[in-house]
Amino acid sequence: MSAAPSGDRAGRPAAGEVTEPSVWADRRFVAFAAGNTVNNLGEGAYTVVLPLVVYDRTHSLALMSLLIAFSPATWLLAPWRGALADRIGPGRLVMPGLTAQLAAALALITVLLLDPTPLWALFCLAAVGQLAGGFYQTGWMTGLTTMFPRSPARARGALGGLFLATQAGGALVVAAAVPWVGAVGLLWFNAATMLAPMAVWWCGIRPAPLTEPAPRKDPVGDKGWGLAEGWRVLRAAPAVLDLTLIRMPLLFSTALGSLAAFLLQDHWRLAPQDVATLMTVARAGAVVGSLAVSQRRVLRLRVVTAVSVTGVVASVLAMSVPVLPVFVTAWAGFTLASTVLGLVAQMTAYACLPARALGRVNGMVAALTSASVLAGQLCVPPLVALTGPFPAILLLGLAGLLSVARLRRLTFHHAW
Repeated sequence: MSAAPSGDRAGRPAAGEVTEPSVWADRRFVAFAAGNTVNNLGEGAYTVVLPLVVYDRTHSLALMSLLIAFSPATWLLAPWRGALADRIGPGRLVMPGLTAQLAAALALITVLLLDPTPLWALFCLAAVGQLAGGFYQTGWMTGLTTMFPRSPARARGALGGLFLATQAGGALVVAAAVPWVGAVGLLWFNAATMLAPMAVWWCGIRPAPLTEPAPRKDPVGDKGWGLAEGWRVLRAAPAVLDLTLIRMPLLFSTALGSLAAFLLQDHWRLAPQDVATLMTVARAGAVVGSLAVSQRRVLRLRVVTAVSVTGVVASVLAMSVPVLPVFVTAWAGFTLASTVLGLVAQMTAYACLPARALGRVNGMVAALTSASVLAGQLCVPPLVALTGPFPAILLLGLAGLLSVARLRRLTFHHAW
């Protein structure tokens, strides 16, 4: 991906214009995106219904937060998963990860049918499913550069946008279906959707086999994983590093997801169906944000980043107002602004990073950002216990001012 220094009448792009062709013209990408969208719709339903199941059995914010924390916790291993993808090829992570995730999902359903449900087994299987899903996702996303070499950044942006749209769709599925099929029925739906990306793989749409494996030795001595080289590549891409550091204080606030679901039930006394409906409204902000960014040909990095960072902080501060319409509206604004920022960061990484180290560098970025998410999930319950829920939200918003302060250091990149 590149951009000319200035536009002219000959049709050359102006500075800051993305020059990758639209990925939607590629039928293989359409099939690939369809399979992943079906799978992500099930994942979206899963992320709504399982915390509701835990709340129904425990009425504990701490346990809900712990369950949701499994996802960022497993991404702390992302640098090693990325290094493995660079070494043996990303395609080799896809089917083993999908198969293990499906097995964990089926075992989780079996555990929920037991009376009483052993919570330790439920949490263990949820963790295994998240870990297996991380391998599958690392394989798919790292392989984009070989599957769609003409438009890797726009492919990543489109998939990121579709993922966020299906998260909202998953909440809508829960709202519509939970009175009819119950939580277990929706978990069966999630398991069935895992067959869709398997079908895409069986149709031959998969990352190309690795031709030049990553070296097994590194001069810094990281036992052959090549993580030191990955860190050097990240340091050499200042736009990617700056966006990562800007996002980290804001990602601490993503614990608002579990806190919001808890407040809707515990403070406003809403039924699970109503909670899922309001989560759909909140997640609709992610759909709007993804459409606003993922396929734009012109994206002003500094302007979009500044607006989205300010939007995240303002939305979190507004969520500290204990009025339900204000709370839900601000929640939707939070998902919109954070989605825009996340997609800009992902697309910038695919525009700036070399394919040979993409797995390792993306893994390092994922580990750094997931550490912030995990810290938020673990810190919010004691913070709520000390200050109350709405003062805790206010403190989260104030922490986001660290990101606003760092905006002036954001590096411009010629690809945007």
